[in-house]
Amino acid sequence: MTDINLQPTHGAGLSRFFKMNWVFSARRDLIFLIGSVLAGWVVFGMYLVMGWNMILVWLIWVIVLDTPHFFATYSRTYLDKAARKQMPRLLILSLGVFLIGPAALILSYGLQGLGAPFWKTPWYGFMIMVSLWAYWHVTRQHYGILRLYHRMNGETGTKDARIDSWVLYGCLLVPFVAFLARHGGARRRVGLEGRLTFPDREVGQGWFDYVSALQWELWVVLATIFIVVALLGVFAVRQVQRVTRGERIALPKLAFLAAVLPLHLYMCYSDHLLFTSLLVFTMIVTIYHDVQYLAIVWFYNENRYGSNPEKSEKTYGFAAKLSRNFWIYLAFAIATISLPVWGLGCLIGRIKICSSGPVWGDQLEIGGTTWIAFYVMLTLGFQMHHYVLDQFIWRPSKDKKLREDLKVEA
Repeated sequence: MTDINLQPTHGAGLSRFFKMNWVFSARRDLIFLIGSVLAGWVVFGMYLVMGWNMILVWLIWVIVLDTPHFFATYSRTYLDKAARKQMPRLLILSLGVFLIGPAALILSYGLQGLGAPFWKTPWYGFMIMVSLWAYWHVTRQHYGILRLYHRMNGETGTKDARIDSWVLYGCLLVPFVAFLARHGGARRRVGLEGRLTFPDREVGQGWFDYVSALQWELWVVLATIFIVVALLGVFAVRQVQRVTRGERIALPKLAFLAAVLPLHLYMCYSDHLLFTSLLVFTMIVTIYHDVQYLAIVWFYNENRYGSNPEKSEKTYGFAAKLSRNFWIYLAFAIATISLPVWGLGCLIGRIKICSSGPVWGDQLEIGGTTWIAFYVMLTLGFQMHHYVLDQFIWRPSKDKKLREDLKVEA
């Protein structure tokens, strides 16, 4: 991260109009924190234009990027000797999330034994909860990066920071509600039928009659559009207001929002993803999240362990030794976690592309085989554990050493 300069310096060029303090540097930010959004558009192109096998794309993604980004959390905690001493309570108690899946399974067993027709509801509820938590986790990381740009450019606690936060949350979460209200797979999970698209207006039909005849879910979609337009309007007015006052605007923040928001808005409101598995949507909005996270963790590793490698290995242990080279770090994550976990999924028939067994269904056969159910509990347990740890280990405002390791200390 570049050094913080909170004092305005009105020189020539862009600096007359913009603050330009970056998290890493202009080049690294534009590649990893901002430009990484292009990866989401590439995945979308693979699906819509190239017609690739998206399960194969998914498998490559989870092995090469998504699972290593989970590993990055573990290298930052369990593999770091100093971190283990600093947060032992968190590292032990957080493992409790692995019990949520088994609890849902046991509850389903019990309900089936009682003859309840809704005996699978706890299991479905468990998977829905993790899916929603995953999108919230992605949103929270974007908020964290936005907060870093606020801190770097002296906007923490300001009116602009509050407006930016509302716009980010609103333009990611509100459209997601519209997407879930229309997507066939999401609707079936909650007992609704089919996918929804806006019908064509009949010849001679007035707009009032057209809108009043829409299903209630489409009214929800219209309400979300109104909220998003209002938020973007407030944001635009605020930027114009600052420009007319001669105030400088944080350019990195604007670039970040300009990259993230269009992707989510398009994917949530477009009809293109209503006709495919939620898997494609998940990849599109998560792949660049993985790149961002790995970039942040590696920058943290460079600052924490890189100044004196030999001393760092004594102080921090295996995490410091592993962090000497990024490609060795990535290869270790793939070899020790990605391949064993997803290889197991192939062996038990969870992943169609590498096995001939069942795939992507809700394989929960009480009284019969539940191997896939146990596997789902394991993989979703790792996801939830990552989400819990991340809520506590990335709090620079409360951790002076973390601010030093991220170079955001004023």
